[in-house]
Parts: sequence; C-alpha cells; structure tokens
Amino acid sequence: MGITTAAKLLAGIAVFVIMARVLGPHDFGVVIYAFTLGSIFVLLVDYGFSQQLLRDIGTTPSAINKIMGRVLIAKLVLSLALLAICAIYLVIFPKDFTTKIVFLALLCSSLIASFSEFLNVGFRGVGQFKLETNLATLGAIIHFALIVAVLLIKPDVYWVAFAFVVSRCIYLCMSWYAYQKHLGNIETTINSNEVIKTLKAGFPYAADAGFTNFFYQVDTIIVNHYLGFAGVGMYQAATKWMQGAMQFAPVLSNVYLPTIASYSSDGQRSVAMEEKLCNSMLFIGFFGWLFFTFFAEYASDLIYGESYKSLAELWKFIGLLIFLRYFAATQGVLLTAYGLQKVRVFAQVCALGSLILTAPYLIKQFNLAGILVSLIASIATLILVYSIYGNRNGIKYRNHKVLFTLSLLVAVTFICLVIKNA
Repeated sequence: MGITTAAKLLAGIAVFVIMARVLGPHDFGVVIYAFTLGSIFVLLVDYGFSQQLLRDIGTTPSAINKIMGRVLIAKLVLSLALLAICAIYLVIFPKDFTTKIVFLALLCSSLIASFSEFLNVGFRGVGQFKLETNLATLGAIIHFALIVAVLLIKPDVYWVAFAFVVSRCIYLCMSWYAYQKHLGNIETTINSNEVIKTLKAGFPYAADAGFTNFFYQVDTIIVNHYLGFAGVGMYQAATKWMQGAMQFAPVLSNVYLPTIASYSSDGQRSVAMEEKLCNSMLFIGFFGWLFFTFFAEYASDLIYGESYKSLAELWKFIGLLIFLRYFAATQGVLLTAYGLQKVRVFAQVCALGSLILTAPYLIKQFNLAGILVSLIASIATLILVYSIYGNRNGIKYRNHKVLFTLSLLVAVTFICLVIKNA
C-alpha cells in the first residue's frame, strides 16, 4: 500500500510540480484547468464503483468476472452519457481552440484511467495486492517518464495533453492483459434491467465519492472564473503539494475502516482502534501543518523559482487547511465504519454550499488567499455537521486532550502569522 501511494505521488503530484516549473503559470493553468474539468466530468463514469466492487467481490469472490462484467457494461453506458453531456457543454460554453483540444485530450485521458482503475479494483477485491502494486508502480513510472520527456523535449500544451492520452492507453493495455492472465475473461451480458439495478445499487457510493471529489476540485473552476488561467496555474502549483500531503488519509482509511467496522459490536476493541486512527490522522495533519507553515516557502522558491514568488502568502492557509482536512477525514472514517454514509453525503453538500456562497466574495477581496479561506470555512462546516450527527448516533471523537492541545497550538500560531503579515 505504501508503494502504491508513492506511485500515485509520482504520477499525480510530482509530474505536475515539474510541469508548473517548465510551462509557467499561464500554460500550466491551461493544462491543469482542462485536467480538472475532465476529471470532474469523469466522476459520472467512476460512479463510486470501486467501493461497490470491493463489497460485492468480497462477498462472492468466485463470481468476480460476472460482477466485473455487470459493472463494465454500466460504465460503458455512463461513458456514452458522458460524451453526450460534454458535447452539450462545449456548445453552451464554447472554448477557444487550444482550451478545447487540451480539454478533449485530457477528458479522454481521465476516461481511460477510470477503466484502468476499474480493472485494478478486481485485483484488490481478491487480495492480489502485490500484482496491483506492481501495475500501479510500473504505470506511474511510465507516466512520469513520458510526461517529463515531453516537457523537456517539446514543452507545449498540445504535446503534454497528447502524452497523457498515450500514457493512460499504455496503462489500460497493461491492466487488461494482467486481468485476463490472472483473473480470466470478464463475463458481459447486455441487459437494460441489470444496468439499472447496478446503477441503483451503486448510487449511495456514487453520491459520496462524487460529492467528495467534486468538492475537492470545484475550487479550480472558481479560480479560473475569477482569475483566469494564470491564477489557476499559481493556485494549483501550491495545492498540488497539499494533495500530496493528503495521500496518507485514504491509506489510513483503508487500514482502519475494515477493522473498526468489524469491531463495532466489541466496544473495548473498537475504542482502541478508533484512538489509534485519531492519533495517526491528527499527528500527520499536525506535521503537515508544521511543514507548510514554516518550510514550504523555502522549498517553493527552490523548486519553482521567481515566477511563483507570490505563493509565499498562501502557505500558512494551506497548512491550516491540511490540519483541518485530516481531522475531518478521521470523522468521515468513523461515520462510514458505523454505516452512516448518508451523513457524509449530507455534510459534503453543506460544505459545498458554504464554498459556493463564500468563495465569490472572498476571492474578489483577497485573490488566491480568499479561495483558501473559503475552503477552510467549508471544511469547518464539514467538521461541524460530522460532529453533530456523530454525537447523535453515539460516535465520539477520541483523545480530546491531544485534539485540544494541537488545535490550540495551530490556531494561535495561525492567528499570530496573519496579524504579523497584515
């Protein structure tokens, strides 16, 4: 799992950091905006199927190829719907030629990646983690090498977008070959009733995963609307680091979620695991805050250079945001472990509403710092809703002393830094 996370960091974070340095704020903004927009559209095809597949395959592993076939047909149907939606979108919101071509290329890239991830979930479902890790690692290395090679040889937005498509096609072929070799042929049957049944069964997972991913990507759309591609480039150059720092949250979730859920009827053992989860999340969030508040500016100057000098004022906000997101992630895991998935969806809707309501005003007043303040307010909303419904259902956050001490230290330091730089 650690190797898979490192591979994702290499392919999803490091490559964008290098791209930001090579392309500069504007061209990097063009690519990352198109990538984000494509990723949001592809959420429809993802549909939260990963969690649904893990549950279904875990229950009846002998029927894996039938289960995978059922979901594959549903994904293909959703892909057709996606293409229709994107065509309508481009008619209603016309783009210039460069933006349109880059968007379509990166949309295809994200769609292909969705099917690769779908195949790899099959390995995870039957416990072939080593095979999944090997595929993810090799795919990440190929992706990283190909994109960086293009950036060094032909640093152009068209070539970069094309390289994404080629890389994802290679990874899909690798995943398909490995699946057929180790798990056999996927059994598909085209049946409209079965498709509808699959989509209905997966809707709670789709809603949770969709809102979560949309919530963490819509900020880029807002920044582009108010500050343009250069603003997006600057913003994403900073927040890609935050995405890297947040990679530990899903790892800890995958480790602790099944255990806490299985111990839910055993109060003492459940409490012990919840305390370990809370401590792990809190301390990682705290050290993330520490790095971004006091050291990220120096690392940013070294990696990005003068073009991104104005990022200096953003790091303290990103540090606070990371701490709050790890705290929220802890509560989210506990809610899921106790079967309160609907609460998570409702909380994410509230947080998204907070972001949409506050972002326009704050970004006009404070530029990029404004969108980060809006995100902080939205995560605070998420934590508040989680806490209220968690307490109502008997789910309590463990280790209040640790939480209070670290939160107080973070809050006081943040306030002092804001006053100092005012």
